[in-house]
Amino acid sequence: MAKYISIFLLSLTVSFAIFSLVGSLGGDDTAETAIYMFGTVTVILLSFLISLMYYLIELLKKKL
Repeated sequence: MAKYISIFLLSLTVSFAIFSLVGSLGGDDTAETAIYMFGTVTVILLSFLISLMYYLIELLKKKL
């Protein structure tokens, strides 16, 4: 269980870092910057969820 908690906290840290990094690179238009930040963080977190689902599928295949 500790492994999954650490993965969750790591993903939160990475998403916050990406959010801050992309936010600091913003231009004059704050709305456009917010949309880019939201999109970037969403894509990163969804890719993490997809990879986690692949891991769970492989784990279930080994048990069956």
